[in-house]
Amino acid sequence: MPESMGVMDNFAPSEAAALGERTEGLGKAGRVAGDGDPSFASDRVDAILERGDSWRDWPDAIAQRYSDTATQRFYQEQHFLFMLGLLSCLATIAIDYLIAPSVAQDGFVYRVLAVCPITLLGLYAASRRWTLLTKICLTAAPSAFIAVLVVLAVTAMPEDTAKYLSAMPLIVGLANIVMPFTMRGLFVFDCTLILTAIATLVLSSPFPLVAYLEYVVLLTVVAFSTLPIALRFERLRQRNFLLNLRAETTSHELRAANERLQALSDRDHLTGLANRRCFDRVFDELIEQRAHKSLATDVPPSRIAMLMIDLDHFKAFNDTYGHTSGDECLRIVGHELASIIEREDGVVARYGGEEFVATLCEETPGAVARVAEEIRQRISTMLVPVAPSGRSIVTTSIGIALSEFDGDVNRQHLIKTADAALYNAKRAGRNRVEAIELGPESAKLRA
Repeated sequence: MPESMGVMDNFAPSEAAALGERTEGLGKAGRVAGDGDPSFASDRVDAILERGDSWRDWPDAIAQRYSDTATQRFYQEQHFLFMLGLLSCLATIAIDYLIAPSVAQDGFVYRVLAVCPITLLGLYAASRRWTLLTKICLTAAPSAFIAVLVVLAVTAMPEDTAKYLSAMPLIVGLANIVMPFTMRGLFVFDCTLILTAIATLVLSSPFPLVAYLEYVVLLTVVAFSTLPIALRFERLRQRNFLLNLRAETTSHELRAANERLQALSDRDHLTGLANRRCFDRVFDELIEQRAHKSLATDVPPSRIAMLMIDLDHFKAFNDTYGHTSGDECLRIVGHELASIIEREDGVVARYGGEEFVATLCEETPGAVARVAEEIRQRISTMLVPVAPSGRSIVTTSIGIALSEFDGDVNRQHLIKTADAALYNAKRAGRNRVEAIELGPESAKLRA
């Protein structure tokens, strides 16, 4: 006995390794689908939220995802901003007629010729996702609007000049809050607007720049004092992104964990095959699928076969070689059964102890019998290399129940019939296949 088992120990791992790949595949599939990039794990996101890290300190994967989200938000918001700017530009034409009729006509021309074309170009660039041109237009349109205000201010009546110049800080302050720029981008944006206002004053006003110093100072103060508000909004957007990412990641992790638990609960821990509960469910699903396929294609369905597979004298095997070797034997048998049954698009499960059950659809007459015979031969030669006698250590008896598919196949009746066929095989000497066909009128025994 020790000599035989020593040889078996050398033989079994290679077979068990294939089984290990099969059972590991189930867990691996769950890990690949469920875990993904570890940077997105909920605990990593929680740590970022707790520390309050800047997005530049985030893991590369999270920072890249935030960048992609910000880019998407940029293209979503810029349509709104350009349309808002266009409507505001047209609305201020009406305001000109109310507060400064003397320059209203010039204001209409300036806005239509300067602001509107830039806004329309920006809308077109955004629709084509030309990022650089879109950003240039987002900066150029408010700059042109500021330039128009300055020109109207220096050409309007003295009592109206202050109204136009006072509107500039309001525009810059609002733009800082709504523009989808980074802080660096907003700084460049503010500097551009301030320099545009100063240059327009110098070029269009007959008075020196110092005459408008208080307006320039007010514009500068408002521009840069609203940047912290914009920074606060940006931090809130980042936090909201992290909270949404955590919720998404947690949901994904829970779903993956549930899938793994479901997969584990459907598997026999020793062989890696489906267990009885899983087999019952899959069998019912198979019958339902076949019924739908038959109705959809109007093709008569194939016959349904139930196979009961039992190892011969397995108790004696356990008593002789020990339960550890018995478990290894069951793992190897499970691997062999899976390789054959799954190749035929069937389902195999461990039914209990040394007994297995499988179901197949028979497309051509005799196909199931050939598969069962292949199983019998494969198992009968499986452990011959480790037997000093050169004979099979393990054999199997197989009972088959074959039934015509009528849309109302009774799983329990098929199992009971297959079990009766298995009993016939045992009684006839074991290591053989017996089948019972269930016809519409009577059952017929076939060897």
